[in-house]
Amino acid sequence: MMKHRLRNRIVLNSMVILFILSIVMIYTAIASIELSKSFDLLLQNNLVLKDIQKNLDETQNNLTAYLRAKNSESLKDYIRYASDLQVLAGKLNREIKDDQLLLLERNLAILIENYLASTDNAVQAKRGRNVSTYVSQYDEAKKIEGLIKFLLEKMNTIYLDEALTSFMGYRTNISIVLFLNLLLIMLAFLVSSIFMMRYSSILTEPLEHLSETVKAVERGDYSHNLPPYEEDDEIGTLNHAFKRMQKSIQNAFEELNKKAELEKLLLEQKMQMLDYQHKLKDAELLALQTQINPHFLYNTLSAGWQLALAEQDETTAEFLEKLAEFIRYVLKPTNRFVPISEELDCANKYIWLLKLRFAERYQFEIQVDERALPYETPALVLQPLIENAITHGLHDLEQGGRVTISVQLDEASRMIQLAVADTGKGMKKEDIEEVMKAAQLDDSGEHSGIGLFNVIRRITLSTAGRGHVSIESTEGQGSKVIIYIPMELHG
Repeated sequence: MMKHRLRNRIVLNSMVILFILSIVMIYTAIASIELSKSFDLLLQNNLVLKDIQKNLDETQNNLTAYLRAKNSESLKDYIRYASDLQVLAGKLNREIKDDQLLLLERNLAILIENYLASTDNAVQAKRGRNVSTYVSQYDEAKKIEGLIKFLLEKMNTIYLDEALTSFMGYRTNISIVLFLNLLLIMLAFLVSSIFMMRYSSILTEPLEHLSETVKAVERGDYSHNLPPYEEDDEIGTLNHAFKRMQKSIQNAFEELNKKAELEKLLLEQKMQMLDYQHKLKDAELLALQTQINPHFLYNTLSAGWQLALAEQDETTAEFLEKLAEFIRYVLKPTNRFVPISEELDCANKYIWLLKLRFAERYQFEIQVDERALPYETPALVLQPLIENAITHGLHDLEQGGRVTISVQLDEASRMIQLAVADTGKGMKKEDIEEVMKAAQLDDSGEHSGIGLFNVIRRITLSTAGRGHVSIESTEGQGSKVIIYIPMELHG
């Protein structure tokens, strides 16, 4: 079994580098945590004193309000804030220690207990309508409140002095941490550079020899030999394998030349066949183009429109103008994308032509959400649906047929709905299933044109499956075809 010595060297090198970087990160993390703990302790002490100050003020204010007006709400607030104040006092130091702040905390806790006792006595006396007692207890509580505030100010001053002293120490510590981090990073870079230079030399020197030999083989020079490589690692294996391959290539060179000549002949025959097929497709395309020349047809209609204007036949002129614009829109590639406003404009022109043909036989209604107009849709999807509604849905109706075209924007689903509904004979469930099933198959050659199938197929393909078409129908009541197009069509 071959020993992966080369891989072991690379792994060892990487582990040394990672070890040094880990030391840097661990040291930085420990230093940051210690600094953060010290700073959090200072903030915590200040917050406790701040909470005591706040609850003391609220307790005194609500006590005063209750004693003056005997307000039940003030009593409830007094009890709540007094309870909070008692909880905070319970967190303070109660032992006698040789530390100024701890002694101040002990005195503060005792004063708060005396203060709460006086306020409770004042409340009880107020309830018992003992005026002299609650007045004296209130005055006593007021005096103790002043002492508490004095102690709070003194403790805040001491904490501020300690914070400033600690901050100066933090600045010094941060500078030391940054310096040590920089030193460790430089050391890691230096050690990594030494390891990389050493191992890159071990790796690249035999690979350079191998590369030179490969280039010689590419030039057809099989006499270029690799220098001996004695290490039993992956590069040594690669060297031996390349030497064997070099000999095999040299032996098979003549046979490959013969095969290359044969493949060249076959390739020429394939190229001739492809050229023939290409010319055949060009001929078929030319035949189709000669059947209908869109440019000639549009120019002819434009000439008819100008002639009608010259003869002052405005109705015919308008008919030819709208027909020419409609045909120009239809004859453009159907795989393009257009704004919904442009698609609606084409539908309006088509409806105008239908009204000219059928007069009052059919009614048309368009409902548009103006927000959807700037968004894009695959071109020529509404006109085939309108034509389908007239040709199949309303064909048997002499009067009263209605076609409704609607455009809606749904922010929730991020979809735009283009719908064409009619009041015709409707579709059978089997027919709907057949159309939807056929649209899922890649048989566009058998379903060419711009009908309902083509619309469903193009919506699926042009939106990469994110858009779809649904058909709702009730026999004898009409049909509704809904196109769902994503708002981010090209996303």
